Amino acid sequence: MNKYEINDRRSEKEFKGMTFSKYKKSAVKKELLKAMLNNKIEPACYWSCEYICAGLFADLWEVILTYFSKNIHLGNPKLPLYLELRYTAFKEIAMNGYIGNELSLRNSPKIRKLFAEIIIVLTTSYTKHAYTPVKVDKKDFNMAELPEKLKAPNVKYASAIFKKEDPKEFFIALNELAYHLSPKSNNTRFACYWIEWIIEFETICKSKKKYICGRREYVPVESKKQTDCVWMIWDTLLHQVTKSKSGLIKLIKALLNLFCIRYTHGCKKRRRYIMYFAVSLITEKFDAKKQLISSDIDINKAISKIDIIYAQIKKNEVSPATDYLFNNSFTDSEKNLKNTIAKLETMDSLTGFIPRN
Repeated sequence: MNKYEINDRRSEKEFKGMTFSKYKKSAVKKELLKAMLNNKIEPACYWSCEYICAGLFADLWEVILTYFSKNIHLGNPKLPLYLELRYTAFKEIAMNGYIGNELSLRNSPKIRKLFAEIIIVLTTSYTKHAYTPVKVDKKDFNMAELPEKLKAPNVKYASAIFKKEDPKEFFIALNELAYHLSPKSNNTRFACYWIEWIIEFETICKSKKKYICGRREYVPVESKKQTDCVWMIWDTLLHQVTKSKSGLIKLIKALLNLFCIRYTHGCKKRRRYIMYFAVSLITEKFDAKKQLISSDIDINKAISKIDIIYAQIKKNEVSPATDYLFNNSFTDSEKNLKNTIAKLETMDSLTGFIPRN
């Protein structure tokens, strides 16, 4: 048996609140974030492997999305393009033989290398000031108090964005958001304030009235979720860069695609920093020529050692009965899965391409 292969008898359900070595998920998340913030490559890879060995890929992606948007953002402005490519690669691997058996992904060399690369890129990226949620006072939802917050000189800024099916209650907030994204204001904090106002206003009103907006068919989510109010915000962000250089448009679209990963209504708050990052790209100056990863980092050498970490974590596996090792009694489904994956992996291979320019 491969000394690096995880051979654990626990099912996905048994990892609901913990990682492979029985650590609490919240504790592992904390350690992973701390390791990345402190530029500690080996500990960061170790804690990410804890997620992978437990099949907690959705949780790991959520940590990745939070960290890059909250802590790095303009420190590595090309990260959205890179992460979009890597998530696409992850999906392609998962769909080629692993549907219904995602736990087996933990033994895929491609998956191990892919996440090792992502974690190393994040850990070695230059960090900026960490975003914090912009606070909106309760009194700001009182329409009598709201005029004090209004800065836009007219209502033309949202006219090209607002659909006839959009709830009129959001028009003024969208107009303010569009104004602060425009060259006339170019104000990051005020733009983020109106993003929070829109999200919070919808939350406050949810118990009394559910707002349904005009459908944004371009948004890569289920049809029934394309009428979510958050897409009015993304419409405003995208509209602001339609006449900009193509590089900025690609960055904003990549951020939208990352925001939409396994989208639920709870994502709009959980992934608010992705929208903050988009605002910063529009309103602030950044180094567009900055390399994705420093040239003095030997990323391939670091990735080549990732199986050593899996061997360490393997010591904590709950081993299955070993009779099958002697009587070759694999189930038909296990045989089919292994054969299918083996065939697919000979047909396709994950490239090691990392965009630098």
